[in-house]
Parts: sequence; structure tokens; C-alpha cells
Amino acid sequence: MSSTETTAARFNAIADVYDETREPLSQGALDKIASTLSRDGCRKLLEAGVGTGRIAIPLAQRGFDIVGIDVSPGMLAWAKKKGVRRLIVADGNLPPFRRKTFDAVIMAHVLHLLEDPPKTFKALGEIASREIVVLTRARDGAHRDPDESRAVIWEAIRKAAMELGYATPPVGGWQRNFMREVEYLDRSPPSELVTIQDVSGVTTLVERLKHMEKRAYGWSYSFPEEVFHKVIERAKSSLDPNMKVKFRRVERMAIWKIG
Repeated sequence: MSSTETTAARFNAIADVYDETREPLSQGALDKIASTLSRDGCRKLLEAGVGTGRIAIPLAQRGFDIVGIDVSPGMLAWAKKKGVRRLIVADGNLPPFRRKTFDAVIMAHVLHLLEDPPKTFKALGEIASREIVVLTRARDGAHRDPDESRAVIWEAIRKAAMELGYATPPVGGWQRNFMREVEYLDRSPPSELVTIQDVSGVTTLVERLKHMEKRAYGWSYSFPEEVFHKVIERAKSSLDPNMKVKFRRVERMAIWKIG
């Protein structure tokens, strides 16, 4: 399989549970995205990696003319059900549009998935006349979760897998993926970096595990389905279900001006 086919297969597999296992942006964050795009004269948009329409729908409701592309037919099927009208199965590296078709291209939580970000940005820059916009969660030391809940959960999962006689999933895979975002932002700093949301609070380890139980993340497919559920149940039994953990989520809008 090519990397594009692998990505498509991965997201096809989790399309049915994607929305319920990802936190939506607040209305305030969506208003900030809309106001910034309007400020820059961007009304005609392409969302690359549109997924289930979590960003496309609220932007369309705010008056933007938006087209969505994605490599996953499964994700696009959900976007269509939710009312996104113009959707195309396509790769961001080979967007099927003429030069300067759109005012802006937007990518939401996609940067860490790109195999070759400069290549993708070059291709998308050809079809945008004003800017490329990337929504990304802040990953630097000042903005990371102020607790070690992920480390605690990963250790419980690894231990459960070993006890059941199975190879453990890669530790810190999600960290390596998101470090790609940090590295790209360092190498190719955007013209503007806008914080659109800064939310903090308290939850429990079991609440964190609920999303994992739905097999909504790529690492879970390193196990057969029946093994995955055994691993999760054993991991849960080793954790204090009422253990409180703090979290902080900082969302940013990185803007690269064109021309």
C-alpha cells in the first residue's frame, strides 16, 4: 500500500467513531477562524483533509464558500450525511483544481499526518491566491497537558499487552507524530500564529480511556480486535477510575501568506 492508501484505510476504519472521540472546537474558536479569514479577504475556501466536516460545516454556516477534499471515502460519507455539499476524494499533494481557484486552503489537525509537508504546501499553494491556514494544537513545553495521564495510560496498556503475551504498541507514537508539527513550524515559520482557543480543566483516567475503547486511534490496529478489547479491559482494571488529571488544550491558527 502507498502512504496515501494506508492513511485512507486507517481513517475509513475509524470514520464511524471519529466525531465522538474528538473534542470539537468551541464556537468562540470557530468565530475567531471566520473573522481572521474574513479580515484577509478569504471567502472561497478549500479544506484539505475535510474529514467528517467538523470545520467545513461551521464555516459554511458563517457564509464561506467551501469545497472539501479527503483521501478517505469513509470520512467523506459522514461529511455528506451531515450536509457538506461539495466533496471530492483527492490527495492534497495532487489537488484537482486550477491555479488560484481558492482564496485560501485550510487544513485542520492534518499537519502531523503529512509525509512530506513542503511538497503538500507547494501543491496547495498553487491553488490558493492569498494564504494557507493550518489549525494545530500547541505542543511546546508551555502548552502541554500539565499532567502525566498519557504516560500512565500507555504504561498500563503496555503492561496489559505483555501480560496477555502480545507485542506492545509503539510508545509515544502520537508524540513523534505531533513533533512533526513543531519541527515544521520551526523550519518554516508562518506569517502569523493566532491562538484561537485555550481550555483547561480536570477529568479522570477512565474518561481518557473511553475514547481509546472505541478503537479510534491508529495504534489500536496493531492488535486484532478481540485482543485489543482484552488489553483495554486489563489496563482499565489496573487504574484508579477516580484518579483526577488536569488537562490543557491550546489550539492555534498558523497562516502562511502567498505572494
